[in-house]
Amino acid sequence: MRFDKVLVSVEVKLKPDKLRQYLPCSADIIGQTLASIADEYEKNNKTGYYPAIEFFKTLDDVDPDLIASAEQVAWLVSKLARETIQSKLRPIFSSVHFQSIQTMAFSLPRVRPNQADAIERLAQHYTPDSVKIELVLTMMRRDSEGEDGRAEPYARKMMFRWLEAEFESIEVTNSKSLKA
Repeated sequence: MRFDKVLVSVEVKLKPDKLRQYLPCSADIIGQTLASIADEYEKNNKTGYYPAIEFFKTLDDVDPDLIASAEQVAWLVSKLARETIQSKLRPIFSSVHFQSIQTMAFSLPRVRPNQADAIERLAQHYTPDSVKIELVLTMMRRDSEGEDGRAEPYARKMMFRWLEAEFESIEVTNSKSLKA
């Protein structure tokens, strides 16, 4: 027997109906409101880009409750995504260890002001319903199951198979075998 470890990065978006079970309103409202504020800020200041949510904390005219709501929803989304991944992957892998969880809404938007659908894409970006997760999956394998290198495609396939139905969207963005 041997243990194979695989580092996997995945981006998942929670299903809106799952989030609605925990929230008094749609998370989309936060994204749309922040997109409007960011667009207005960009037009007034001609920055040529949209800032990350963290920047809005420095502006006097942005309601601190809006930022607090975004942070609370982001925390909930991270918690739900982690619990879902843990419960679904635990039976398949020997261990599931989370390295990092980052809410996509708090990263710098990849949207530029001159794009035709900028406001819509910006609202999607600022909606705190998606997270990027890095985790290490460990699986026990018989020595007769082949050489190194087979663990990584297997881990990707199993993650997608077992998590696809649980999330609105899932994308395995990176994976690599680690030395056990």
